[in-house]
Amino acid sequence: MKVVGLLLVCFFLLKCTQPSENKKQIEGAVEVRYAKHFKLSQHEHYVVLSILQPETGKVEREYALVKKAEKSFAPAGMDQIEVPVKRMAVLSTTHIGMLDAIDGLSFVKGATDKNFIANKTILKGIEAGEIVGFSDETTITPEQLLGNEISLVVYSGFGKGFPNEEKLKQLDVLALADYDWREEHPLGKAEWIKVFGFLTGKEKEAMDYFSTVEKTYNKTKKKLKNVKNRQEVLVGSLIGESWFAPAGESYMAQLLRDAGSDYIYKDMKGTGSCERTLEQVFKDQQSTKLWINAGATSLPDLLKQQQKYGLFTSFKEGKVYCYTHNSNYFWEMGAVNPHWILSDLATICGQQKGTPLHFYKQLEQ
Repeated sequence: MKVVGLLLVCFFLLKCTQPSENKKQIEGAVEVRYAKHFKLSQHEHYVVLSILQPETGKVEREYALVKKAEKSFAPAGMDQIEVPVKRMAVLSTTHIGMLDAIDGLSFVKGATDKNFIANKTILKGIEAGEIVGFSDETTITPEQLLGNEISLVVYSGFGKGFPNEEKLKQLDVLALADYDWREEHPLGKAEWIKVFGFLTGKEKEAMDYFSTVEKTYNKTKKKLKNVKNRQEVLVGSLIGESWFAPAGESYMAQLLRDAGSDYIYKDMKGTGSCERTLEQVFKDQQSTKLWINAGATSLPDLLKQQQKYGLFTSFKEGKVYCYTHNSNYFWEMGAVNPHWILSDLATICGQQKGTPLHFYKQLEQ
């Protein structure tokens, strides 16, 4: 009898402790390794998505992502997004690329201007009237969103909020700022796929996709880390009277560094662009043999923009590369596939051979 009693006590103790153990497994921060502008925190009945202001790093907005049956558990006073979000508007092509990567395009019922979209499924949806196309977020009306039963608008955040946001909120339409474009690390930009995974109920697909991207990117980076002969590269082009090139702490500078190139402005402070005159760039890199991101579709097109481009060695030897033959595809799929961009740059710089280019193309006569 004593043995039976002891077994019963153990059974009840196990039953009592199991829920708390499960709770420990359920709750906690979702791993975000590279992105600096969002956080995800898993709770028993909901997930908290925190959007962080890029300038300060402080929380700009928080949302409780909660299933319909568990909405009563969400924190009071916090905006609630019912997941999966079955009808959303996405106002950047990078959002389309991320949803495409996790087979989530069916959730898109509103999209950015079709002239910036490469995805055929979204374009067909717009043509058929199944997806509403928005040319400019400032022109979006509550009637358009309500008429298409859109409950969430994801837009590229600029720190100023979304037009008519309070009015939309009163109509149960929420706006969510996406700061993927402010991320400095290529994998940080790609990691925003996790946000879309949690919004659509495709968390596992998003986590798995990002894990594959991360492993592939870091494998290529490791292979090229100690290359002896780094290819010097000229990057950027004139916009107006100024030459814009990536600053040393920027997204593109990181890719160039990881691809085994030697970028002349790699030590320049800043996470955006650095501005130079044509004369300065010519003095620094007239004899550089490789030119990347020239902003043209052909060599004649490049020369039409500026006759002095013809004086650069890279132009004379025809070693000029860009993605402009299909810019929409690059901007749509590049953010979520930085390992493809890295591979392209490594191939262009001669650090790997026989690898087909995903986005880039050599400019022709």
